[in-house]
Amino acid sequence: MASPTPPFEEQVAALKNEVHAFPPDAAPSVVEETAARLEGLNYAPPVIIPQARFLRLTKKALLEEIERILALPDQEACALAPNEPLKCQDLRIQFISVQIFYYKKLILLRNGDSETWDEIDELYVHD
Repeated sequence: MASPTPPFEEQVAALKNEVHAFPPDAAPSVVEETAARLEGLNYAPPVIIPQARFLRLTKKALLEEIERILALPDQEACALAPNEPLKCQDLRIQFISVQIFYYKKLILLRNGDSETWDEIDELYVHD
């Protein structure tokens, strides 16, 4: 039997703790160089903020983005689940989780991880 989903507040706290545990931000020049290279490939992860902003996010900015998602009016955050408060919370967790998932890839790319760059090249260059 599947274990019950933790309460919304616990899920948010766990996601924020995950971000806090990320390594320090790369140098601004590395962030910009990585963003420019990805933009040149038309890299487009499915995040809910503008690509140019996402590609230049820092840990602090990611935490601010989490707060922005949490503060979205229900009609905006929950357009897919009007009148379903629990589903709305699930959508907010999904939005945040997707941002974090792709931010982790950005960290690897900024650190020059060859496997992650190979994956990006495979998806965006060799297609």
